[in-house]
Amino acid sequence: MKNINLTNIKKAFIDLSQKTEQERNKFLVCLANVIDGRMEEIIRANQRDVKKAKENKLSDAFIERLVLDELGIKKISTKLINMQNLSADLGEIMEQRELENEVVIKKIRTAIGTIAVIYESRPEVTIDVAALCIKSGNVAILKGGTEAVLTNKILYGCIKEALKRSKINASAITLVITRDEISTLLNQSSSLDLVIARGGYELVKAVIAQSKVPVLAHSAGGSRIYIDKSADLAMAEQIIVNAKISKPSACNSVDTILVHKAIAKSFLTKLTTKLKTLDVEVLGDEYTSKLTGVKWANESAWDTEFLDLCLGIKVVSNIEEAVDFINIHTKNHSEAIVAKDQKVIEKFTKQIDTAAIFINCSTRLHDGYVFGLGSEMGISTGKLHARGPVGLKELTTYKWEVYGNGQIR
Repeated sequence: MKNINLTNIKKAFIDLSQKTEQERNKFLVCLANVIDGRMEEIIRANQRDVKKAKENKLSDAFIERLVLDELGIKKISTKLINMQNLSADLGEIMEQRELENEVVIKKIRTAIGTIAVIYESRPEVTIDVAALCIKSGNVAILKGGTEAVLTNKILYGCIKEALKRSKINASAITLVITRDEISTLLNQSSSLDLVIARGGYELVKAVIAQSKVPVLAHSAGGSRIYIDKSADLAMAEQIIVNAKISKPSACNSVDTILVHKAIAKSFLTKLTTKLKTLDVEVLGDEYTSKLTGVKWANESAWDTEFLDLCLGIKVVSNIEEAVDFINIHTKNHSEAIVAKDQKVIEKFTKQIDTAAIFINCSTRLHDGYVFGLGSEMGISTGKLHARGPVGLKELTTYKWEVYGNGQIR
């Protein structure tokens, strides 16, 4: 592994464990300043990456996630500055008890250690990962997608400069360019503590298959929204439009709308008309298609993460049918309900198995920054260690400290 010195990286983690919150915050400020100063250089590199992606005829959704413009860079800087106000609470006493023999046991929050993050497309993830890891006391090895390689190289240069300015060990963040090095790295269970895989299903599946290191994964996304007969229909329309239109390529955008049959006739005609004016391709079950004239949805549509201006609509008889449908087709990412009936809401929230449930609000809110976590590594759709947005606290673990005065067993 030419560019990965695991001994130096481990030393960097030990060095970082001795830094104060204030010293780790200095890295965030330095990084924001460096990025602002190199904005034009970052944009030029990104434009070259985007041009190549278009030449390679990558999808519009993929290219949308690849673009990093002036507004995107300013958002990155804002997130870095705001992250100073948050804390991973390293050193926090999570639990404490005294035994009968007067031994005192403390459960202390600590950083995880060395984290490898493998991701696709979005170059801003490079900065998110570096910021979240340093802030939470972790060191990181980054492997971004080859499609964003020029942008990532410039952003990594910004990270290296910020590490230098804030007097943090330069090996705390390492960028890997080739896949060969990652394949080797995934076998380093004695040196690596966690792998985070963020990208398409094929990437995540490949990482899980290869890795001898625990993997925290975010693969398929997309959501379903159930509109109950008790729903405020004006609110429902507003939520659906936002969940589809605000960023179709996002992993928290809506793919399927479920509508209670009692309101279907009045609601669907208005909804499909509205969606068509917004250039959304609407697919429907038999009832919806006959009522509104939209294309029929085949069975595969209910499992598709469209990442585009397209969604399916299905009419259901009751909340039980809606819950059964969602639990069959969910990607365990984001699911939603619009309803006033509290018993219906309670049934939905108790029986739906997913990382986050949205009640009378848009699934597009499923985001670490929106949740007040500062930023995120991604959305974890698994159940162990972290679920939903992976922010600062989700990048920590704990250890036990046992204080005695000569006690033995």
